[in-house]
Amino acid sequence: MTEPTSLTFTSFISAFSLSMIYPNIENGIILGALCGSILLVISEQCISLLRRIILFLISFSMGLLLAEMTLYLLIPIFPTNIQTKMPLGLGALISSAISVKLLLWLIKKFDDPTNFFNYFRGKKS
Repeated sequence: MTEPTSLTFTSFISAFSLSMIYPNIENGIILGALCGSILLVISEQCISLLRRIILFLISFSMGLLLAEMTLYLLIPIFPTNIQTKMPLGLGALISSAISVKLLLWLIKKFDDPTNFFNYFRGKKS
């Protein structure tokens, strides 16, 4: 089994090699998405290695795709003097850490659509 530090180092090198392939992606977005997906994977407890790898890849991709939208949703929370200095990496971090958990929650709710609709109607199941 590989050491966790070597696995983390390999994921950092792989993520930043993406910036060589796609030079229009900022390094801050890549770093934010990478950190958010690592946070997601280490917060999951008893899951297999294959599932961790798949969750990591999905979370990293969602962080890259949703960074700008998430940052625009977060901007009104902060004071006005900070709003202009917010990096896109923050949006990537938040979106990669939350998006997979949110999608898994929605999938679980759609297993039984009546419970899903009752949830929005305010009825307890």
